[in-house]
Amino acid sequence: MKALSMYVWSLLAIMVMGFTSCGNDDELQLSDEQWAYINKNKEYIREKKAEKDGNGELKYKQVVMGGDTALYRIIQKENEWTTTPSATSVVYLLDLEGKFIDGQVFQKKLDESSFSMNGIIPGLSGVLLNIHLDETVEAIIPASLGYGYVDRQGIPGGSTLIFTFTLDKVE
Repeated sequence: MKALSMYVWSLLAIMVMGFTSCGNDDELQLSDEQWAYINKNKEYIREKKAEKDGNGELKYKQVVMGGDTALYRIIQKENEWTTTPSATSVVYLLDLEGKFIDGQVFQKKLDESSFSMNGIIPGLSGVLLNIHLDETVEAIIPASLGYGYVDRQGIPGGSTLIFTFTLDKVE
């Protein structure tokens, strides 16, 4: 029994040492070029946050999520619907297109698409929770609320994403 107890304590000590010796594997190891790209995208967001329309009003509404901000503006409003998605809705979007800040398209325009709200990037979900049916929207999503700071499926890490779409239907 004493030998078993000694074995268990030894095993626990090894496990604790192993866990505490692990470094932070999540730290980004980025090149100067990658940092410049990330900073350019962050500057774009700062500029859009301050952009004003012809009446001196802020052009973009803000959705603050987890310490960062997604931006959106209504491009066109067809009706006076008050229906908005919930966190568990399925949304149907018309003419969804995605671009980078330089105008390069990463998501070709989809005539119709549908998504579960809990299956899309947080920034886009946050914007959708704040718009109504038949509104055409431009949404600007910072990397932290999009695909993050590592390259993913043709989207460079640190990319600000710009989506345009119309909210057609909510289920």
